[in-house]
Amino acid sequence: MLNFKELTIAIKTEAIRLGFNHIGIAPAQPVPHYDAYLNWVQAGRHADMDYLARQDTLEKRRDPDLILEDCQRVICLAMPYARPKSALDDCPPGNGKISAYAITRDYHQIIWGRLNRLEDFIQVHAGEEVRTKSYVDTGPILERSFASSAGLGIAGKNSCLIIKGFGSYFFLAEILINLPLPVDQEFTRDLCGTCQRCIEACPTGCIRDDRTIDAGNCISYLTIENKGDIPDKLKPLVGNWAFGCDVCQTVCPHNAWTPEQNLVMGKPLIPDCLDLIPLFSLDEGEFKSRFQETPLYRTKRHGMLRNAAVVLGNQKYQPALPTLKSALENEEHPALKDACRWAIQQIKGTQ
Repeated sequence: MLNFKELTIAIKTEAIRLGFNHIGIAPAQPVPHYDAYLNWVQAGRHADMDYLARQDTLEKRRDPDLILEDCQRVICLAMPYARPKSALDDCPPGNGKISAYAITRDYHQIIWGRLNRLEDFIQVHAGEEVRTKSYVDTGPILERSFASSAGLGIAGKNSCLIIKGFGSYFFLAEILINLPLPVDQEFTRDLCGTCQRCIEACPTGCIRDDRTIDAGNCISYLTIENKGDIPDKLKPLVGNWAFGCDVCQTVCPHNAWTPEQNLVMGKPLIPDCLDLIPLFSLDEGEFKSRFQETPLYRTKRHGMLRNAAVVLGNQKYQPALPTLKSALENEEHPALKDACRWAIQQIKGTQ
């Protein structure tokens, strides 16, 4: 008969060895904060990320048994990544800022490998009766809510999970399991208090009072998940951000100082301030070759060039005019052409 306490200790020890610096176990039921998530979706604050509102995924978020039969526990894991290297206002003209998490190899590739090894470890030590299902940021599970239930931390006002004493620069992952492992004490302390720094600093004002994000106004959404135009009223607010946004985390007091941690994400593959004009000379194959190992590939070439054009327009960067005019004439994607047209107008307005 399995000793679940000993198995849990072994799982946690192996998880830490694999680079998951924080781990906790939550009961699979009841699902925490599901009603709040449903209200967020019904209010349309998920923008056009329709996969978040599909009925089948809503049902799976409500009932983990629909993902893994007889799911009893959710093993919650957090893997840290390096905090931003440069200040928010440190971006030379002609360059665009890249979110800190995105400058290394795509975290999905690294974490999936570590999760597979942890699942194999559990299988060996638990035997045939164990079933597991893992996710890294892509599954229908309320990962921050379960992470709080597992004792890791609490969602801050910017909706990022804050781990006390370590901040919020973490990737989250989960393993659903059908064993009744001992659960950890839920983390319930509010780590934000009366602090409003993230709310006040957000360039687009997308952080809501209920600790959720109005995705349609979030720079990270606009520059990554958004596949269409960036609305004209929001283009100036994107500022220098060419991919993602770190503002709300950078200003968070919990990230002002964090202890050294074991980082397994590897060395940067791209700079945190990326030279933008050379991107326009890359064809589809060259773009893929340069960025397919990084999160930037998620935007595809036209999305990254759209973002670059908006940043160059915000900077009113005169040397970019020939490149932007050429792209407007020769590129086909509507969102990219829209961004180039707008950027040219911004730059010409300064002549």
